[in-house]
This record gives sequence, C-alpha cells and structure tokens, in this order.
Amino acid sequence: MHASRPTRWAQSVTIGKMTQRTRYDSPTIVAISALAFIAACVAHEAIGHAGTCIATGAHITLLTSVYFQCSNGRALTDAAGPAMNLIVGGGCWLCLKSGSTLSPYRRVFLVLAMALNLLWGSGYFVYSAVTDTGDLAFALRDLALQPKPLWLFLMGAVGVCLYAGSVRLVAGELPAGVPLLTAYLAAGVVSCTAASLFNGAVLPALREAALESVGASFGLLLLARRRYREDVTTTTDAIATRSIRWIVAAAVTTPAFFLTLGRGMP
Repeated sequence: MHASRPTRWAQSVTIGKMTQRTRYDSPTIVAISALAFIAACVAHEAIGHAGTCIATGAHITLLTSVYFQCSNGRALTDAAGPAMNLIVGGGCWLCLKSGSTLSPYRRVFLVLAMALNLLWGSGYFVYSAVTDTGDLAFALRDLALQPKPLWLFLMGAVGVCLYAGSVRLVAGELPAGVPLLTAYLAAGVVSCTAASLFNGAVLPALREAALESVGASFGLLLLARRRYREDVTTTTDAIATRSIRWIVAAAVTTPAFFLTLGRGMP
C-alpha cells in the first residue's frame, strides 16, 4: 500500500513538551485533495440537484461540474445542492468524531472533504445574498418571499454565521501541518480543468469553477495563514509514506470526472 519516501509536508502534534511532526507525501496530498473536491462536486451537482430533480418527477436537461438544469425546476431542487454539501460535510465531521482509529491520510481526506463541502454549502448563502443569483437566490425567487431585500439580508447573515462556524469546525479537526495551500490549489486546478472541457461556453464555466473551488474555499487560506504563524518548537519526526492506493484512486477517478461532469451530461 505504501512505499517508503520522506517528504516536505508535516503534521505537528504536541506530546508533553515535545512536538511530533508527521511528514506527508506531496503527491498523496494532491491526490487526496482532488478526490475531496470531486466528492464535494458530486454531492452538490449529482446527488443534491440531480437527485432531487429526479425525486420530484422532473427530468435532467443538463448536468455538469458547474451547471445544472431541470425540466421543472423548483425551490427544493435549487436549494438541494448547497444543502447536500452541508449534509455531507456534517457526515464527514461525525465520522471524525466517531472515535474510530483513522490512518493519517484517511483523516486528511475526511477533513478536506468536510472543509470543501461545508465551505461550499455555507458560502453559497453569502454569494446568493450579495449577488442575487445562484442556487439559493433562485430558490428565493421560486418561493416569491417578500420583502426580497430583507430575505437576502437574512440569507447573508445566516451564511456568514455558517461559514465562520464551518471554518472553526475545520480548524478543530485539521491535523497541524497539513499543507493547506497545496490542497486549496489542487482543488482549484481540478475544478477549472473540468470546466475547461465543458461542451459550451468555456470562459463562463471557468468563472463558475473558480467560484465554487478557490472562491468558496477561501477559509482554507485563512487557516493556512494562521497555521503558518504558529510557532513550532522541538520536534520528533515520523514519516507518512506515499500511498499508492490514494494516488491510483485519484488517477482513475479524476479523468472519469473530467469526461463526465466536466464535459457535461447529457
């Protein structure tokens, strides 16, 4: 499963007056980050939007990594994408809190999947409130709630609280030293690469891809900056060796994601 190879990335855990640092393998972290983003995107588009569309008796007319269209769009279908992100993110948090023993890389995957889902789902409240567009703004229009400015304000306030709470949850579960900038950029590259293959106007798709990855996950940069400023003293090193299974999983899943949700279905 693993090949012995030391790397640059490190996780720090304080033990008494010592700090134990687990060094992560860079390609494995990139692979895990790609899989975590794909999980968030599938939760949002395929399970949330598409699943609800089918469940309500309508038909999917377009399904991509950045766009979704339903033959009979309703508020429930519009809101299901962000809602599913929050549900999946919460499920990852429960797995982390279950008390079961997790390998270092499995823990990293759950934390990154939790982060990308929670930040995407909660960030959508803020985005829709500020721009009056996107899933939750469409849901608000379908419901015809008035006065609209008040509902947009409430949506934004809820979003800010949810986003801040999500960042705090991630910070509480994130192993110290995980290369958050690498994870953040890997998610953005996967998202934008998928959108670049869209069978339609590419530039608008790339904009959406950037918003749902590097835009929604801005909280990871805040955590990365805070972690960078933390002082690390005496250390004892342990090695988390390269995981061929995680890399192979990403090597198989990522192209499949590009050729399906990236290009668009149908």
